[in-house]
Amino acid sequence: MELIEGLLRRRTIYSFKQEEVNSTIIDRALDCAIMAPNHKMTEPWHFYAVKGETKEKLAQRKKELKWEGFLDQDSERAKRAGESAYMYIVNLPWVIVVTTHRYSVDPVREKEDYAATCCAVQNFQLAAWAEGVGTKWSTGQLVKDQKVRDILGVGEEEEIVAVLYLGYPEDVPEQKKRNRTEIVNWLS
Repeated sequence: MELIEGLLRRRTIYSFKQEEVNSTIIDRALDCAIMAPNHKMTEPWHFYAVKGETKEKLAQRKKELKWEGFLDQDSERAKRAGESAYMYIVNLPWVIVVTTHRYSVDPVREKEDYAATCCAVQNFQLAAWAEGVGTKWSTGQLVKDQKVRDILGVGEEEEIVAVLYLGYPEDVPEQKKRNRTEIVNWLS
């Protein structure tokens, strides 16, 4: 796939086939991810490739977090939401969690490293897309939860930037019309 075509056609995927994704595709995407630009060559990122028992624990925690969002956690609606969140993660071929290093002594460096890690995530997504594999970049509850950090073994010096749900797309959403004239000011 041509680079420009990949950039223009990549979409966030919400539904995935229950089809295994070969680890060589993950390896190649990781090789591309770590080529992201980063100020002062800090290479602040770390990747957790999650499958099997650890993925099941992550799914269980997502289920619990869904329940915790309901006032009546015993309601049928809460149970369905929790079970849906659990099954979504359990049925994924892979979950990739990406972290960046935190440097409390230098807030500028911390911001630069966070941005560099976001670039690495984008590189990963584009490389996966070039192989026909879709991703969904998630944040929200999982990135701030201490139990998730414990499940994955995320160190105190790390901040979770992305939880990437990954697999072959069940369907690809339509391209949203974007008008760059609304977001670009040409100055001279």
